Amino acid sequence: MTTSIPNQPNSGDPAEQEPAESASGTAPLNPEQVPAEPGAEFAEQDLSQLAEFADYSNTQARDALTALQQTPNYEHLAAFLNAIREGFLVVDVTGTTTKKRGIRARTLRTAQGQLVLPIFTSMDELRLAVKGGAKANSRAARRNAAEPKGAVMPAREALQLITGDRFVAAEFDSGSAKQVLLRRYVELAADDQPITAELLEGLSK
Repeated sequence: MTTSIPNQPNSGDPAEQEPAESASGTAPLNPEQVPAEPGAEFAEQDLSQLAEFADYSNTQARDALTALQQTPNYEHLAAFLNAIREGFLVVDVTGTTTKKRGIRARTLRTAQGQLVLPIFTSMDELRLAVKGGAKANSRAARRNAAEPKGAVMPAREALQLITGDRFVAAEFDSGSAKQVLLRRYVELAADDQPITAELLEGLSK
């Protein structure tokens, strides 16, 4: 199951607001039923020139994510959105390389077929997610599974991938935290607008 942001007392739930791209909202992800798949139109962006670092970790973003999940409120949501603007983030490009199309980012789909963009705070988190998904498959599929591979991108460039297709949300660290943020919050983090708890609470009304 995915983790959403519980209600701030006496305010709307920031993770339960209706996404702009879908009238039905964001459905929970079940990795056993909805595996990652190669991205489609949004993946026209060529990732082949992006640096890959085997042990990269954005500790600031991960610490902010942990704090958000321990105390889910607008203050911690604002801190997390600000943290993921800095440094680098990782996108999954496992098994997506072809001579014709180059390297493509992979996506997830909800049970309703809605696109979700997986983003990771570290290469270790990517490996955890890819290997966790393989465990849900058959022995033969696990044997043929590609080695986890990630593209380490400047944080805002990774966040801006959300605008490349009809994504309804992004899921951060899908192997562990499974933190889903609606598209509007990811786009906000990718922008230059100052992010405060007051701003987020106002957006939810």
